[in-house]
Amino acid sequence: MGVVTAEEIEETLLGMADEKKAKVLMGFFKTGKGEYGEGDIFLGINNPNTRLVVKEAWKDTPLDEAEKLVHSKWHEVRLCGLLIMVAKFEKALKKKNEAECEAIYKLYISLHKYINNWDLVDLTAPRIVGPWSLLHPEDCLMDEWIKADKTLWQQRISMVSCWLPIRKGIFAPALERAKVLLTSKEDLLHKVSGWMLREVGKHGGMEYLEDFLDANVKFMSSTMLRYAIEKLDESSRQMWLKRRRE
Repeated sequence: MGVVTAEEIEETLLGMADEKKAKVLMGFFKTGKGEYGEGDIFLGINNPNTRLVVKEAWKDTPLDEAEKLVHSKWHEVRLCGLLIMVAKFEKALKKKNEAECEAIYKLYISLHKYINNWDLVDLTAPRIVGPWSLLHPEDCLMDEWIKADKTLWQQRISMVSCWLPIRKGIFAPALERAKVLLTSKEDLLHKVSGWMLREVGKHGGMEYLEDFLDANVKFMSSTMLRYAIEKLDESSRQMWLKRRRE
């Protein structure tokens, strides 16, 4: 197979469009006026089918063509481009090609305004930004992105990129960023913070999770707390819920 272009991939995805599914997805991903996904438009393609396109095309799609896909107005086309970048990053990581990893990472973060719904973030940031942060713990960009003057999606990228470090026993970034988001008004950020706190507890950091809860439970939204304590036993969950109410 020769070079696969962004135009060819987009044509393939357009041919898979389903108007009825698109309407359902636009409701699910809150694309109405004033909602977090305002203005996003969908073709109506489920993720497994998008992934099939990625599987067939990623090796023969140059990085600059993947970038073009991420600029698309169509949600699934942007996802396809981002997943192609993920595949290329993971191959470069396996080959220990740090220069290529860096190029993909830098391109990814430069495209953040197009990574503008929670699935686009959650399916890609943990697989690019997370591994990069392990390779380069001195890179403090995600500590800047968690701050309140950044966009919802930059903050979510920062938070969800803690997933891989947590699994490697590195808990501090998740705990520090979750603390920053205590005062956020965004439910999506409370959910992802609680999710990462829960992961801390699951992967050997129960003491760190309990210390965080002890210091911050009265300041946590009910959403963040419920996500964080989801895997605790019933008596522990009820204890923390009671402490928040007191």
